[in-house]
Amino acid sequence: MYAKRTHRNKSDSWRKAKYWGNLNLDRPFDRWVFGNKQTGAYLLKFSWFKVERHILVRGKSSPDDPKLRDYWIKRQAAKTKSELIKSRQKIAQRQQYVCPVCGESLLNDDQLIRNRIEGKFGEGKRKYGLNLIKLIRLG
Repeated sequence: MYAKRTHRNKSDSWRKAKYWGNLNLDRPFDRWVFGNKQTGAYLLKFSWFKVERHILVRGKSSPDDPKLRDYWIKRQAAKTKSELIKSRQKIAQRQQYVCPVCGESLLNDDQLIRNRIEGKFGEGKRKYGLNLIKLIRLG
């Protein structure tokens, strides 16, 4: 619409040549990208982004209900996959998403720190598998 409104006296093929083309270098086969060929600026397309589905809360489920503790832990575990980096995801999963110090869930938006506890194999070495690394809640 913008191109047609601003260049009323030009043909469709002229407008196509001026505004549409392969402007996104990360997508070499997408020739229908709208933008400015001189500056290289272009508009993003919705089709370039993955649809992220969200988990709906079941009925009147409350995080305070002790009967639904497992439900909320599973729900938060799915959420952390996008929020934590891979190495911290592995540590949290190994701890079953529970802080070893206070026994509370790691998944309640508190800040997490890594605490390295020496294992019985390889004292002093900083290898991921040899030492026991725990995530601890701050807050």
